[in-house]
Amino acid sequence: MTSMPLPAAPKHTSRPASTQAGQDALKELRTNEVFVAIVGPAGAGSGTAAKILKTFFEENDFEAEIIKASSIIRRVAESRGYLVPNDGERKSLENVQIMQDRGDELRKGELYGLPEDHSAIARLVLKEIAECRAQLQRQSFSGGPVIPDGTRRAYIIDSLRHPAEVALFREVYQEAFTLLGIVCDPAKREKRIRENLFDRAQWSDRDIQEKVRMFLTRDENAPEKYGQHVSDTFYEADFFVDNSQDAGDNLALTGMNDQIRRFVSLITQTKIVRPSIAETAMHQACSAQMRSACLSRQVGAALVDLHGNIVSTGTNDVPKAGGGLYGESFTIQVDGDERCAFRDTVYCSSNREQNKIIDELFEEFPQLIEGKEKADVLKAIRSTRIGGLIEFSRAVHAEMDAILSASISGTSPRACRMYVTTYPCHYCARHIVASGIDEVQFIEPYPKSKATELHCDSITTESTEWTPPSTGGTHVLFRPFVGVAPNLYRRVFLKDRNYKDKISGEFAFGAPQWGSPTDVYKIAYSSMEAELGLELENV
Repeated sequence: MTSMPLPAAPKHTSRPASTQAGQDALKELRTNEVFVAIVGPAGAGSGTAAKILKTFFEENDFEAEIIKASSIIRRVAESRGYLVPNDGERKSLENVQIMQDRGDELRKGELYGLPEDHSAIARLVLKEIAECRAQLQRQSFSGGPVIPDGTRRAYIIDSLRHPAEVALFREVYQEAFTLLGIVCDPAKREKRIRENLFDRAQWSDRDIQEKVRMFLTRDENAPEKYGQHVSDTFYEADFFVDNSQDAGDNLALTGMNDQIRRFVSLITQTKIVRPSIAETAMHQACSAQMRSACLSRQVGAALVDLHGNIVSTGTNDVPKAGGGLYGESFTIQVDGDERCAFRDTVYCSSNREQNKIIDELFEEFPQLIEGKEKADVLKAIRSTRIGGLIEFSRAVHAEMDAILSASISGTSPRACRMYVTTYPCHYCARHIVASGIDEVQFIEPYPKSKATELHCDSITTESTEWTPPSTGGTHVLFRPFVGVAPNLYRRVFLKDRNYKDKISGEFAFGAPQWGSPTDVYKIAYSSMEAELGLELENV
């Protein structure tokens, strides 16, 4: 937005809190602002999602503003004289890659005389939001705080490319911040990139197709830490929508519309919305995930039958004799807990065994370390697939734990669906297929998995015209989870207000007495102590 000379921002004022009830005093301190960022790999349609969000927030009586990170990157780069594509010219792959470079340079910091800061673009967005709020409130912006005036506003950030950006926004905006993840079939994204950035005659060119794949790889997981890491950013989302359906330029026809409308209803708390079976199952999987004491990662799984009942849950941890895992007891186990984290000498068995293999290589091929630091060579080899070997882990994987738990309880996993926080590894994939499970939904990717590569005969990621194996199909479906993510589940589904008149029983959608799930306040808690603290001794 362009700047203009406007009156200075007024200081925050309110009636003395001692003359109001606590909940009334808090109400005056609420910002009534929400912040929604979007993350999606290239070609997923983040810009389209931002426009749809704006429309639906405005339908719910919010002022809605789209903050485009790419516009900020362009403006900053131009101010330093760095090359950027001409504004308004047709997009090309080369121009998009130039903008990737400019974003990477901001996070790296060197060209701007700054330290490496992976949240740098998010910090620029913070400043843009403050300037935008000042304009909306008809105030001049001098760089200082712009206190919200209580108007209901939604700031839509299009879009994030690094997990550090998410971390910064969560710290700053807390419960008022949510991240919307855009799911889209990889083949569909690749097709959109070719059609949007190249002439029709080039769409089937193999060199063009390879360039697009390389571009998408850099977008999702660049080799540099300061590069784009959309894949890592994506699974931090609070809500996932699927945009695999093509709708052209008609925003009313995208496959995201109903999903985004539901998301806005949850954030604005304007109607009663209840969780789906899938959302509850993934929430259970996340709960199971937190039981794990694995030194490498925590994974959770939930198995659901045909009727939506939770059959079992599982986590990745060390098995114990007699069945089950260590840590599964009505008492907190201290003595006799033989998990890696709690035994006398704490270490990861998987890492140790991998390193033994590497030591054998050094002994057999001493030229590998000639003239080099052994530790450096060890680190380099560990970055190869040797460091990704999973056969030496002591832990039963979450998916296997869920399958075994169901079997021990006498329930067949056949025709069940599995919800897992991380994409299954190829070890688990073969057991999932063999156990008769129909479908797997996941949030976090697992690039080391060879599940679809090794079991393409029995696993598919294509949901179009898919038939469950339990009804005659030939493939288990692995697909991304869509809906409310576990970290948003409690905030939006816990009943925090009256739904009826307590006398007549008539429906009456009330307001929460102590604030909604997305409320944040205009002042810091230290100021709230002074403003809300009740003084009676001298009254």
